Amino acid sequence: MALPRVFVSSTCYDLKYIRENLKYFVRSLGYEPVMSDEGSVFYDPQLDAADSCLAELPACQMFVLIIGGRFGSQYKDSGHSITNAEYKEAVRSKIPVFALVDQAVFSDLHVYIHNRNSAEVDATKIGYPSVDSTKVFEFVDEVRGSAVNNALVPFSNFDDIQSYLRQQWAGMMHSFLTARNEERRVADTLEAMSEMSARIEMLSKQILESVGTDEAKLEAELYDAMLSARVVSDLTWWKLKPTPTTVLKCEDFLTCARELGLDPNIDEGSDESSVGGDGSISESRFDDDTTGYALLRERLTGILQKHGLTPDVYVARSAGSV
Repeated sequence: MALPRVFVSSTCYDLKYIRENLKYFVRSLGYEPVMSDEGSVFYDPQLDAADSCLAELPACQMFVLIIGGRFGSQYKDSGHSITNAEYKEAVRSKIPVFALVDQAVFSDLHVYIHNRNSAEVDATKIGYPSVDSTKVFEFVDEVRGSAVNNALVPFSNFDDIQSYLRQQWAGMMHSFLTARNEERRVADTLEAMSEMSARIEMLSKQILESVGTDEAKLEAELYDAMLSARVVSDLTWWKLKPTPTTVLKCEDFLTCARELGLDPNIDEGSDESSVGGDGSISESRFDDDTTGYALLRERLTGILQKHGLTPDVYVARSAGSV
């Protein structure tokens, strides 16, 4: 059985007690702690130690960040610490981050922020008992200001850390189970709707074959092709109402969406194939819909040709020009 891997990131020497307790706490939950000082990171001979830690991160499912008073070792020539570099990589890899900061550091942070923008005081020359460098405050500020993964909780002792992680991980499990149950309900609903749609389609075709005009039969064939195309489902998921006329008039998927009143937000960093109700779409899904849209136009054109029409004539007739 694969175990969730929890990457623990912090300076080592000043937080050794915290790290040791975290190791046993994570194991007690049945998870696998990944720690640079415990041999659980593969140190590639072709990489330095810091880059080996960064390379290990994408294989982890959770990231625990503990910020203490030491800046720690600098990551190459970046100007920030190795711990900071690990945090940036976790955010880039979209790994859930659980960040905690020593209460004393958090208290001194407010003094630093208060004086940072003062023209009369050089905040970097003030002595802060809790830290060995004001870069620690900059790191804390970066975590707090992040657009995602930005929860930051102060702690006084390990019990605070343990209590916080228990609550957060229990909440994550609850969210996962709730989402899975919801997916099942949605799947059951979609299956029922699909069966109903198939029955309605069958009855509609029988009625049209019996009493429908040639024009009605053409429209039925065009909409039948539309309903079987996933690209149309994605457009309707955005509450748009594509018609055969719209598809034939607009040369590509993006133009069609904009014609119907929506400018899609393409998520170029997503590896998933997904469409969001807010108008978002992953890059891979956008490419699939672009290809599917071109195939749909070809299919609609073929249906029109079978009825002795061209797309231009059909669009003009739909608009009332012919």
